[in-house]
Amino acid sequence: MTTTKTLTLTTALAVLATGALAQSPIYGSWPPASDYLNTDTLPEAFEMISEATDGSLQWELIAGGQLADGRGTLAAVSDGLMQGGLQIPVYTPQDMPSLTLLYSIVVPGDDPMAAAAAAAETVFLNCPSCLAEARDNNTLLLGGFASASYRLMCTSPVASISDMEGLRIRATGGYSELASMGGATPMSTTLTEAVGLLQRGGLDCLMATREWLQTYGYGEYAKYVTDLPLGNAAPAIGLLMSRDLFTGLSEEEQQAMLHASAFITAKHTIGNYVLRDQASFEHQQEVNGVELVTPDDELVAMVEGFSEADRARLIEVGMQLGVDNPEALIETYLAAVERWQGVSAELGTDIDAWTQRLWDDVFSQVDVSSL
Repeated sequence: MTTTKTLTLTTALAVLATGALAQSPIYGSWPPASDYLNTDTLPEAFEMISEATDGSLQWELIAGGQLADGRGTLAAVSDGLMQGGLQIPVYTPQDMPSLTLLYSIVVPGDDPMAAAAAAAETVFLNCPSCLAEARDNNTLLLGGFASASYRLMCTSPVASISDMEGLRIRATGGYSELASMGGATPMSTTLTEAVGLLQRGGLDCLMATREWLQTYGYGEYAKYVTDLPLGNAAPAIGLLMSRDLFTGLSEEEQQAMLHASAFITAKHTIGNYVLRDQASFEHQQEVNGVELVTPDDELVAMVEGFSEADRARLIEVGMQLGVDNPEALIETYLAAVERWQGVSAELGTDIDAWTQRLWDDVFSQVDVSSL
């Protein structure tokens, strides 16, 4: 049974007048209430869903990790404690190995929308194992997004490989291997756990987006940002949704959820990790005295050559996770990235245009019975 929140009498009567029984599923968000996901992306998406369904589906957002943390979200949605949440695949790699492999691929450069769109296409149209793993966990993988290219953010300046040696760096997925290549010790901590570790001296650096200097308060401690994009990773699942809930929806409601998935991918990737990322960094420079550090040529060369050098490791990781033919999945995703980079050059940061393109090319093509 899906847990729902009882509507107020007024709302219930208004919805019943349309002939439909309203549902109010719960989205438990573990980032802080000030995170863009909670302040902008999800409220707009949930309003779109409500309007598209004439009020029969009204999501309730509970932010700040009150229901589950980053590592516990998958279990909470799977078990019905809540009906939606934010899922980072590498936090629970054995539960979703195919998705974890995709998220572990560091896409060179800094084009998060190309990575996000390619991941959506791969997951929903070209990765049956991704969908099967979601079904096994009683979930759907909606609203996948990509973060801005990670940067190295440290408590002391890091301009070279020798500066990295021996440091403890918060890094997940493929970034862990990048940290190791620089002689550092990668630490797989959640975004919220990293704050306390920085404060207590348990971390020296993070590989993270510049926006998180503000949202998670990293800028109070990690005041040196190396001016070198480390690449994009996708998909973080912005709306991990209960499959029990989805299969019980009407066709109209299911289509509204799929359309909202396209919107979340575009809105959160562009709004937070393209536009806000730069603005937040400039604010942190002004408020917390965060400084840019110029990398030397050796460090630049290591980062630029990482993707190709990491290919063999990724295949091995996929095999260890139990992914069938991981090399094919990697190649499918990277080929999709290349195609979507052309779309990115065309659409830029137009969220509405991206939402429509994702709907046309991906989500309208999804076979709902395969979810």
